[in-house]
Amino acid sequence: MEAEIGGRALRFNLSPMRDGTCLARFESGRILRGRLTGSGDRFVFRSGGREIRIELLDPRESSAAPPVPASRSEVVATIPGRVVSVGVKRSDRVEAGQLLLVLEAMKMQNEIRAETAATVARIECSPGQAVEAGAVLIRFEMP
Repeated sequence: MEAEIGGRALRFNLSPMRDGTCLARFESGRILRGRLTGSGDRFVFRSGGREIRIELLDPRESSAAPPVPASRSEVVATIPGRVVSVGVKRSDRVEAGQLLLVLEAMKMQNEIRAETAATVARIECSPGQAVEAGAVLIRFEMP
């Protein structure tokens, strides 16, 4: 996951613990244990009496990444996770906003919806499958 912390973009993973805390593992190798509160894309991580404000960044909106076209020919996982369900099959015609699949990441279920009308060309994942960030999940034939 990528977030802005103290004005800097940092990559890290969060692992929930049984006692309700989380371990934050940063690319630098630093590990912090604390409590995470918030919702959407804004959170506060409290650790050792410090509060760290976190704003999640969408890699598709990063200035370093190329712009995302309005109509994509594939759906890719933006974060590592596990496919919970796939709601479409090959040759299905989907409309913008239609539910394609559900991806679970960090114990949160994320509904992945079609960005535009298209026809499903291939399903590249299956329920229960673990996927890495960047993995192609569904390919479309564009009109």
